[in-house]
Amino acid sequence: MRKPHGQRGEVAVFPLVENPGAVFTPKARLLVVNEERQVVAGPLVVARRRSYHREWLLSFVGVKSRAVVEPWRDHFVAVDETDADD
Repeated sequence: MRKPHGQRGEVAVFPLVENPGAVFTPKARLLVVNEERQVVAGPLVVARRRSYHREWLLSFVGVKSRAVVEPWRDHFVAVDETDADD
């Protein structure tokens, strides 16, 4: 997660995957993790996503404020696979 975007809780993410549109889908469950892969926040449910230059802008269900996402600056976003069906 690169940084907050705007005042309504959106975040700018620089994707490290080949097909971010397939990962950042509405209702996808994501985690915010630090460099040591410790969970900082989540699971978060993607409410909205959109491509923005070379980044993606994500908003999450229930997150409505920049103050909520500010501490996640410079962390990573990972897919929450705890409920994944095999």
